[in-house]
Amino acid sequence: MRLERRVQRLEHQVISLTDACEKGTTLKATADLEPEPRTGRHAVHELLEAEEALAAPWLFSCQIGTPTSALQVLLEFSPDSTVEVDCKMWKREEDLWICLLEELPDEFAFRRPDSLQLLDLRRAARRALLELCRGEAFILVRNVPGRREAPNNPTAITLVAILAAALSEAWNRVEAGEPEALGRVALVLEGNDIGSRLRAGRKRFRIEPLN
Repeated sequence: MRLERRVQRLEHQVISLTDACEKGTTLKATADLEPEPRTGRHAVHELLEAEEALAAPWLFSCQIGTPTSALQVLLEFSPDSTVEVDCKMWKREEDLWICLLEELPDEFAFRRPDSLQLLDLRRAARRALLELCRGEAFILVRNVPGRREAPNNPTAITLVAILAAALSEAWNRVEAGEPEALGRVALVLEGNDIGSRLRAGRKRFRIEPLN
């Protein structure tokens, strides 16, 4: 992607230079196709942005108050494969993983964390997400801050992004190592004005609205 942008930029420069030489026109400056990343307050907005992103058909959004049963019917998941969590309860990464692990369906056998320390929770969560990707799992995250709320709720947005990135990583690991075992997963973010992209580090995931 970065190489394509550089080639496009060079093509524009060549065209401008040719026009300048043959027609006597003024040489136009070429805009930088790779702007500098934003920092500070703008970085929070970029977590829920509207820029070019990787397609992610497993990541969706819905309006506040959408019944879980309606989403299950729409996405064709059973209640037994549904995990529902509320990101309002997350103040730190430990809260995210404890909440997720506690709500996992009984049908998913996974090893409990050795302790509630962050490293142990991450290990347990990684194993659990791998198992989810081998079966069918619908994860509904309630009360996700939208774009207007994001500046006042940076922790919640960051933790939602961490969950999405971890689920994507687990899916990619199963796909690479045992593609025949791949199941079906969906992550739905409930909130108002969620936006069309979720940024997690260097990754950008497309969010498909359900209503």
